[in-house]
Amino acid sequence: MINSWKEFFITVEQMRECQKEYFKRKSPSSLTASKKCEAAVDACIKEKRAEWAQQLQPKLMQEA
Repeated sequence: MINSWKEFFITVEQMRECQKEYFKRKSPSSLTASKKCEAAVDACIKEKRAEWAQQLQPKLMQEA
């Protein structure tokens, strides 16, 4: 789980390195590493979007 913006950026950097490695080598292990990093980044984005939506919702209810 990614707990800070710093961790998020580090994970994105790792993902990019894994992707580059996969495109160079086409090895199953580099593909697995790339997918693992991508899944962590995607999960963080999904979690953050849900958090933002939750924060926005009370404002919408108060304005009505």
